[in-house]
Amino acid sequence: MHWKTILVPHDFSSSANHAAALARNEAKLHGGKILLLHVIDLPSQLPPNAAIVPTETGAPISVRDYAVSSAETHLQDLANRLAKDDVEATPFIRVGSPVEQINLFVEENAVDLIVMGTHGHTGIRALMAGSITEKVVRSARVPVLTVRHPD
Repeated sequence: MHWKTILVPHDFSSSANHAAALARNEAKLHGGKILLLHVIDLPSQLPPNAAIVPTETGAPISVRDYAVSSAETHLQDLANRLAKDDVEATPFIRVGSPVEQINLFVEENAVDLIVMGTHGHTGIRALMAGSITEKVVRSARVPVLTVRHPD
């Protein structure tokens, strides 16, 4: 198969970095591009006007805006590193349910392949929270390659 548009949902974990490296190799092999996506899942209990005061600026900013800004910085850094390896990578930020946003993004952007890191949680932790990766594997309309970081 020739995967031209590869989505890497990224949560800034080492597993996600490992998935991005594998996606880079696939993109280079097939002449494809990478779409980096971070989904911000704000707690429902958080009021819309919730603000924090980051130590870097000392100025109040909404929690949502702070999360988006931080994610943009991290994803752009990753995109720049991938560009040094001659791979086109574009960062995207969404706010909402990660599984829903990933599946919506796939449809909107004609994604051919999703490459996701998995944390390998088992037992009660996986049972209680469920795995975003597992839910994407079960619901995606395109192939999903899951990658566990070799610890």
